[in-house]
Amino acid sequence: MVAQVEAYLNVHPDDGRGWEVLAPIYMRYGRYDAAADAWRNALRLLGETAERQANFGEALVIAANDVVGPEARAAFERALSLEPDNASAQFYLGLAAEQSGRIEDAAKMWRHLIGKAPSDAHWAGFVRDALARVEGKSSENKSVAAAKSGPTAEDMEAASRLSPDQQSAMVRGMVDRLAERLKTDGSDLDGWIRLVRAYQVLGETEKARAAVADARRALAGDADKIRQLDRTLKGLGVNG
Repeated sequence: MVAQVEAYLNVHPDDGRGWEVLAPIYMRYGRYDAAADAWRNALRLLGETAERQANFGEALVIAANDVVGPEARAAFERALSLEPDNASAQFYLGLAAEQSGRIEDAAKMWRHLIGKAPSDAHWAGFVRDALARVEGKSSENKSVAAAKSGPTAEDMEAASRLSPDQQSAMVRGMVDRLAERLKTDGSDLDGWIRLVRAYQVLGETEKARAAVADARRALAGDADKIRQLDRTLKGLGVNG
């Protein structure tokens, strides 16, 4: 059947319904890149709906080894603008928050999603597992978590009252302290990711690349952390 639909679409590439039929079939067969392309064509030819955008985003995420990249994130955000209660988009935006180090934001999104889930929602258990994972991260000792995560909301409020030069110095101090801590605690995967992101935000591309290299050396003995680092860096668009 797949071959027949593909042959038909080779002749009629502007048949949006054909692409929409083919996309979920590709997903079931594990052809995630092809599924993303099919959803992209369906969106282009049939117009956008929340479901199409969410399905497109999901295919992109799975094709990227569960990393929520910029294109997928944009698809989920568009899905929510069309349907604020779209469960798939809410879940994956929570995952994006977790992957970028915003653990509390992820937990908040998933608590909200579970709170509004129908009693027979087949996906609720999966979301609960994800929530338990991030809540476990959030239960770390507060002083340790603060040292790892960088500026708090109170820090940012205080920074807003400073001059631009003072703000820059404050942020620089936090980044430097994180970098210094990682010299003695190189096993902290989340810390390395935060450091790379901080250098990106500061526009210091060379330092971000150097931090990636340092992270790879520090985590070289842990294959699982290296895989997680690679997935996250791919989502952040960082090479190194």
